[in-house]
Amino acid sequence: MEKGLLPLTASANSLLKGERISFTPSEAWNRGTNLKAATKHQDVRMWLMVEVGKLIKDVDAKKTIDTDESLAFTCRAIIEEHPTLKMEELVIIFNDIRMGKFGKLYERLKTAEILECIRQYEGDTRAEIIERNAHQQKMEYQKNSDRRLEPLNLAALLDNCPDEKPQGQGIGTQLRNRMGWDK
Repeated sequence: MEKGLLPLTASANSLLKGERISFTPSEAWNRGTNLKAATKHQDVRMWLMVEVGKLIKDVDAKKTIDTDESLAFTCRAIIEEHPTLKMEELVIIFNDIRMGKFGKLYERLKTAEILECIRQYEGDTRAEIIERNAHQQKMEYQKNSDRRLEPLNLAALLDNCPDEKPQGQGIGTQLRNRMGWDK
């Protein structure tokens, strides 16, 4: 490993070794490896180029990425346009493209079409996952909110607190009366 680089997750290492492991979109988002951060590793950049190359070959469109420069541009565009994309999500997206889940490509698979499929995945699948996670966190917070007050016994203090404050008996009033300032 290069100096100063964070180690990759087990799933990312499995992908780099060419192992095909299946993920649900939720697993990919929650436990996946951020593609932009992972591209600091040279192996990940090569992996991305190989994955895009496999996709191009499998889809077999008439108009597609056909030069090394356009392949490198596509990989850079994926990383720059979708910085939160996970490596595992990319595998899911590419498999969905192969299966035609993003609609007909009409014999065209260039950078724009790949980026549009990623956008569609983020807008549909990932947005639902993020909303579900936020809802679960909110429910956990509400469930645990009473417990957060207990260590200081604040819940009992709030229950026993009178509804109205005593008027004119604060520390300032007591000091003013004792010092005779209101005369």
